[in-house]
Amino acid sequence: MQPVTCKITSIEKLNTFLYRVFLKPIEPVSFKAGQYVSIVMGENDKRYFSIANAPTGDQIELHIGATPENSYAMEVIEKMQDEGCVDAEIGNGVAYLRESSERPIILVAGGTGFSYVKSLLEQIVHLQLENPVYLYWGVKEYAHFYFEDEASSWANDHKNIHFHPVIELPEAHWQGHRGYVHQAVLNEFEDLSSFDIYVVGRFEMAKIARDDFVKQGALIEHIYGDAFAFL
Repeated sequence: MQPVTCKITSIEKLNTFLYRVFLKPIEPVSFKAGQYVSIVMGENDKRYFSIANAPTGDQIELHIGATPENSYAMEVIEKMQDEGCVDAEIGNGVAYLRESSERPIILVAGGTGFSYVKSLLEQIVHLQLENPVYLYWGVKEYAHFYFEDEASSWANDHKNIHFHPVIELPEAHWQGHRGYVHQAVLNEFEDLSSFDIYVVGRFEMAKIARDDFVKQGALIEHIYGDAFAFL
C-alpha cells in the first residue's frame, strides 16, 4: 500500500493522556469502518492507530493515547505538531464492519479502543442498520470514559443500540458493570453463537476474550479483531 501525505487539520487534547487528531489526505482515499492507519515514521517504522470515524467524509479521525512515557505514540504527536503533516497508509486491517450481516452485534472495547468501535457505530447509524448492537466499553476508572456522552446519545437516539459502560476499579457508588469488560459480556449472554463480535484492546485482553467467548458458544469465524493476526 502506498502512503498518502495527510495534512494535520487539528490536534485536540481530550484529557491528560489522549489526543483527538484529524488528518486530511491530499488525495482521495477509501477505507472501511473498523480499519486502521499506519503512520510512517521512518523507512521501517510504522505506527498503527484505529480510524475513529466512518468513511463518510474527507478526513481521518484518530484518538491517540500518548504520554511522555509512551514514546510509541508521543513521537507521532510531536511529529504532527512539528511538521503539520504525515505520510500514512490508510485502510489496513480485516476487522471491518460486516455491513451485509444480519446477526446481532457485540462491540467490546478496552480503553482508547473506543476509537475503533466509534467508527463501526457511526457506519451502523449512517447505513441505518437495524441489527441489535451491544456496546461494552471498559476502562480502569470513570474519568477514562472520554466519549461517554456520545456513546449514551447513540443508545438514546437509536432503539437498536445499547451502551454498557464497564469500570475495572469503580468507586463505591458506581451502579454499572464492574471488573473486566469481556466478563460483562459473558455475564449478560449465556449463548454467544448468534453474534458477530468485534474486539479491540490490549493483545492479552483480546486473546482471553476470544477464548472465553468461544467457550460460551461464539463462532470463531464471527469474532473480529486485528489483534488476532498477532496471536
